Amino acid sequence: MSPLNPTLVEQVETRVRELTHGRIRNLSVEEIQGHVVVKGEVSSHHTRQLALHGALELLSGDRFSAMITVG
Repeated sequence: MSPLNPTLVEQVETRVRELTHGRIRNLSVEEIQGHVVVKGEVSSHHTRQLALHGALELLSGDRFSAMITVG
């Protein structure tokens, strides 16, 4: 399924990469029926929080889900 709004997906991915300074592994950002899902792996809870903050700068909480694992 193609994203409904590739520009928004690209913006979220770019912002998450910027705030985490590239410390998120296997980052993927998808938009599914208007809901944005950010997936990836980080080494610390702090980096996970930075990623969440970056996504939420561009999205409302009801349009966003995170599947970011720490480890």
